[in-house]
Amino acid sequence: MASEMEALRAEGNAFFSAKDFPAAVAKYEQGLAAAPPSSDLSDDALKAVQAQRVLLWSNRAACLLQLEDFAAAEKDCTLALDIEPDNAKARYRRAQAHVGLGNMTQAFKDVHLVLQQTPSNKAAAALARKIQEKVREDVHGVQKALDTIVAGVHGESGQAGVKEMLEEQEKTVEALQYLEMKSVTELTSLPEEIAKREGLVVLWRAAEKLVELSEADEEHKEPLLAILSHVASLLAILSSASMELAGRTFETNNSALEKLLELLHNQVAMEYETNVGVQMLLRGRKAIIRLAAFIFKYLIIAAGSDDDMCVRRVLGGILDGLRSRERVLQIAALDGLLHTISVLGGQPAGVANKDDSTAQQVKARFAVLAQELGLFSLLHTTASSALPGFDAGGQPPAEAPSSELTAVLLSRLPLVFTECLAHFEGDDTMLKKMVRDWCVSPVLVARPTNRTQLAQASASCLLLSALFLSNAKLALWAVQQTGNDGTAFLTRIHEFLSASRTFDDAKTHTRQLQEIWVDCVAGICGVEHGPACVPPTLRIEIYRMLQASLDDEDDLMLRASALSIQVKLGIVEKTLEMPSADGQFLMDSVFEVLASAEAVENKHKEAEKAKQSKDKSKQVSRSQLFWSGVSPKERGIEALSYLITYTPVKDAFVKHPGAVASVFRIEFPNVKDSSSEAQASAGFRSNVYYGIGYILHHVLTSEAAIKRKQMDGMEMTADQYEELQKALKQKSVLDDGDTPEHVEARVTRLAASRDVLTTLVQLLKLSATKSENIMEMATLSALHAAEAPTVRGNLVQCGVFQALIPLALHHIAVAKSKGTKAGAKNPSQIHGTKISNAAGQAMAKILISTNPNLIPSSSLFSSIRPLLDLCKGDQQLLQFEALMALTNIASVSEETKARIVGEPQGLSTLRYLQFSEHELVRRAATEAICNLLPNDKVIEQVFMNDEKVRLWIAFASLEDEAEDFETARAAGGALAMVSQVPQVSWVLMRQGGLKAFTAIIEQSSNIETLHRALFAMQNMLEAISGATKDDEKAEERIKFIDEVKQHSAKLKQKLSAHSSNAQLKDAAQACLGALEQASH
Repeated sequence: MASEMEALRAEGNAFFSAKDFPAAVAKYEQGLAAAPPSSDLSDDALKAVQAQRVLLWSNRAACLLQLEDFAAAEKDCTLALDIEPDNAKARYRRAQAHVGLGNMTQAFKDVHLVLQQTPSNKAAAALARKIQEKVREDVHGVQKALDTIVAGVHGESGQAGVKEMLEEQEKTVEALQYLEMKSVTELTSLPEEIAKREGLVVLWRAAEKLVELSEADEEHKEPLLAILSHVASLLAILSSASMELAGRTFETNNSALEKLLELLHNQVAMEYETNVGVQMLLRGRKAIIRLAAFIFKYLIIAAGSDDDMCVRRVLGGILDGLRSRERVLQIAALDGLLHTISVLGGQPAGVANKDDSTAQQVKARFAVLAQELGLFSLLHTTASSALPGFDAGGQPPAEAPSSELTAVLLSRLPLVFTECLAHFEGDDTMLKKMVRDWCVSPVLVARPTNRTQLAQASASCLLLSALFLSNAKLALWAVQQTGNDGTAFLTRIHEFLSASRTFDDAKTHTRQLQEIWVDCVAGICGVEHGPACVPPTLRIEIYRMLQASLDDEDDLMLRASALSIQVKLGIVEKTLEMPSADGQFLMDSVFEVLASAEAVENKHKEAEKAKQSKDKSKQVSRSQLFWSGVSPKERGIEALSYLITYTPVKDAFVKHPGAVASVFRIEFPNVKDSSSEAQASAGFRSNVYYGIGYILHHVLTSEAAIKRKQMDGMEMTADQYEELQKALKQKSVLDDGDTPEHVEARVTRLAASRDVLTTLVQLLKLSATKSENIMEMATLSALHAAEAPTVRGNLVQCGVFQALIPLALHHIAVAKSKGTKAGAKNPSQIHGTKISNAAGQAMAKILISTNPNLIPSSSLFSSIRPLLDLCKGDQQLLQFEALMALTNIASVSEETKARIVGEPQGLSTLRYLQFSEHELVRRAATEAICNLLPNDKVIEQVFMNDEKVRLWIAFASLEDEAEDFETARAAGGALAMVSQVPQVSWVLMRQGGLKAFTAIIEQSSNIETLHRALFAMQNMLEAISGATKDDEKAEERIKFIDEVKQHSAKLKQKLSAHSSNAQLKDAAQACLGALEQASH
């Protein structure tokens, strides 16, 4: 028999030499199976068989090491060493297996024994050095902690039982907690180090063993699950570090993930049993859900896994969180889904290089999985079960309906629903079916007397309200299809509201349901054709609700929603007039709701601070504590945005400090925070940011100015329209009685508030990550504010100017996103957008009247490019204002001059505008170039060029002075300055400079012009005198001296006369002296 084992081993060795390791393993297994029972063998035969077993186990371990099955390799080596403790090969291979398993302590022990037996073993010595280096590099103590975990879970022998494990529980948990803490604080580096040290293998092996022991030992299940909670938590943290680490976490799980998910499933099922067994810690179950979420993201996005069963099983693990009755687990599941969906919606790193069709396939696959695994049904059921009145099969709810966790759940769940629904875009039939099934049908079939049906209908209202924020067209379609011209849905809502008066619930529970219903009505009224779906009976109910005494804090949400509905109905159906009694009532009510909402939020924040000082883990923002996902402040802002186009409302609003503070004290998400919590909060608020921008945009200007701007480019200009209205004896819509003085007063009042300007800055910064509409409203608001010279300094101090810079380059970003070839080759061909033009113009206005020395140099330099781009546009007003701003920047320092000149086509752009049809643009361009002096490049490219100098002389001439004094003065000043350079003086003389400046000296009476002409003339005459020894200029010198002599007599007479003027005396006498010297 030993010979047969030996023959099979030889065949296995041949496969090993050929590197066919799986085939070698199979042969070694056959050899082990060929061993006869020990009882049938003699002593010598038994020794021969045992010797072959040792060789087969050792050789199989060598193959398993190559296949990276370290656990199996370690087991084989241990079996061999049990028979032959001095087998150096088996011990060396077990050391290698321990290294692969991350157990450095055991690895070093084994390799040390090998070196004691065979000191000359080079492979063992190299392995020992490798282990020592890893230990020395362990500055964070990662290896020490991993070794502690291995020792605590598996023991010294690798075969630790429950008793040994529990004895080391404290040390094991301490090591796990240390790695958890370090990984969270050093998320960019430590998880990678743990993975590098085979920590993932260590953790998965620990998880697998803990699950197996907890299932087998009911008595010690609780402490075992406690250790497992920490293991799962650390795995979740590691997989959250990056998509790549999530992949490595999954790839190393070796079926342990399946066991964890099965454990979670059983734990959730246990919640619904009468006799609940030992439950895993809540944090442990939450960690498994988070781990499943990160691995699911990897599988569906980066891995593109074809193992559909595996993907479904992992997604099922997330959905088990929704199936749980524990709010914490339900929220964890929502966060996990939201995290994956947010990556699917953007361009994640995992698919950055794939084409759009691949990304669409990933989204389509997620949509199929969501539908087939019942995600939408689970979301609806979870929302229903969290609402008052829902019958959970006789079991009490896990959380009170009014708890903060329930509020967080109900504010976050609708966002997940709408984000998941978005993955069905393109399949209209399925989209409409989903909306009908989950947002509409439960409302139509519900009866107010059946509280479970009512809770399900309320959940549908919650989901429909969220859908109005993301896809209003689809949401309205669903309502309109309910019959009776779309009023059937809201008729049912009216029945709910009427029936709620008789509910015997706690007032807070009834209010919660009423808030959801009324907020749903508000959503419907907020879209075009939505008010037509509101039946008369519901209108009466809303009006009664608004007139009722709803002054308590608990009634604020209901009042705000009812107010929003009433305002929308009045505006959309054009029944609201201003001024009127109804209009005044609604306006005052909106201001009161806003002021009350601010007071409530402040009160809540104080309470939150007090809680957080005791419990650092509680950090729930107020915006997440409202059932509808929308706060009273948000509904108030929405209502005000409908009324703000009325001038009386604008004037009253800026005089109401409480309303102003409420609108402009708003939380903004951190653009760097990609957490699901931040996304959940921000998702519901994008419309609010637009509303704030819209309010600010309209308050800071008049409706007439907005309408005039909208008429730009139309066949009939605003002036022609007004003339027509006068001829027809009709009132012009451009005449709203809102005078520029009124507008400036409002701007000044709001700009004095730091809250307003801080919010404007936040809106401008948020624009980069939000919609074009928010970007436009914020930018136009900044432009309107900049119209008032008195507030421009505040705009700089509060950061508005700085925030405008990236928006002023919006046109470049648009061109890049569209792949504009012309823009890539020639930036001057990129046309400004509405946003970039408005941002650039606002910056220009600020720079025109603000001391540029007060603006940080980095901001000043960054503003040059967008201002030059405005100059390249075709709007003369923008060109003029940009030129004025550049003139001001150029005056700061030589560096700012150099920056302007150094910009691509910077100088040529200014020169081009000197030929503008508009006098003011020509003047501003000339003044801008003048302020760039004495920059060497400007002198070289402009004033050393004959043709260009001829233009400047023409601008400075006596004829031009009469037509455009300011341009002539600027040109004359520039020529006077550059004439100090002898080479430039010669260019001037060649192009008629002597004649031009002689005419000014002889005929002009303006002191400024004369002073410039005298200085330029002096420099030219001194250039002539200084060239007496220059043979190359001899001929030209004679010609220019003759030209001077022709006017010498009259020139001397005029210079003498000018010498009697105190303001011109020094310049005239210096010029006379130069004339005398040049004439001789």
